[in-house]
Amino acid sequence: MLTQEDITTTIGSRVRAARAQAGMSRRKLAEAADVSERYLNQLENGDANVSVGILSRVASALALDLIQLLPAPRAEIALPHGAFGALIAQMTPREQSDALGVLERYLDDRRKAQRGIALLGLRGAGKSTIGAMLANRHGLPFLSVTREIETCAGMTLPDLFNLGGPDAYRKLENEVVKDLSARADRIVLETAGGIVSNTEAMEVILASFRTIWLKATPHEHLQRVIRQGDMRPMRETPEALDHLKALLKHREQEYARADFSLDTTGLSPEDCVHRLEQIAGGPALAQTE
Repeated sequence: MLTQEDITTTIGSRVRAARAQAGMSRRKLAEAADVSERYLNQLENGDANVSVGILSRVASALALDLIQLLPAPRAEIALPHGAFGALIAQMTPREQSDALGVLERYLDDRRKAQRGIALLGLRGAGKSTIGAMLANRHGLPFLSVTREIETCAGMTLPDLFNLGGPDAYRKLENEVVKDLSARADRIVLETAGGIVSNTEAMEVILASFRTIWLKATPHEHLQRVIRQGDMRPMRETPEALDHLKALLKHREQEYARADFSLDTTGLSPEDCVHRLEQIAGGPALAQTE
């Protein structure tokens, strides 16, 4: 349980921090709270015998609720020791609330970085080429959601769709993504272009990895697919470029949910890898902590 010293010290630091936040001198606060400046000095230093009545007037003068000046029971939250604890103790409740949001975002990003990088984007964005080069440069596994699904199913993607349809594919995609997010090591992950249409899998990816949307112009996307030897887009529909533009427009809002984006148009794979390294940062690419 809290000692008397814990209580008076915490109250004093909170009064001092709140007064500083309000831009009030000690004299001005003493006058507003109808207490002596000497008593207020003792209160802020943790040396005063605190009464509820006086503390209530001090809280009112600072435009705070009385509870905001009181320490929480240790069973709820114990302030950390050292410089971090001292910093928290000096903060006003509003500052603590704001700092908590910053800290939560920092920890969320760091934990995602510890699992590695997931690349999002349409086919032809460079996920396979750039992802493999990035992983090789940093000694990390390079994995593909599509290849993992084929391994899990024991058949190729076309066969999976022919036998089970899109429902079977989505079910396996969800299972594979969950397994990949639970790995203990860092990875570079290539996602399928259509993963944004699978809400469940997409949410896991966004929550588990530092995500980067690799994008390019529709014309660049199409030319890369053709250079890879796949002429199906042009053979199956003369309006392939128009279809690609429409698909990109349909999906870009979901792709834009990624933590970062990189336009690969006109860049060599080496340039893309270099820029990815700058974007991703050290924690997401280190082999160990």
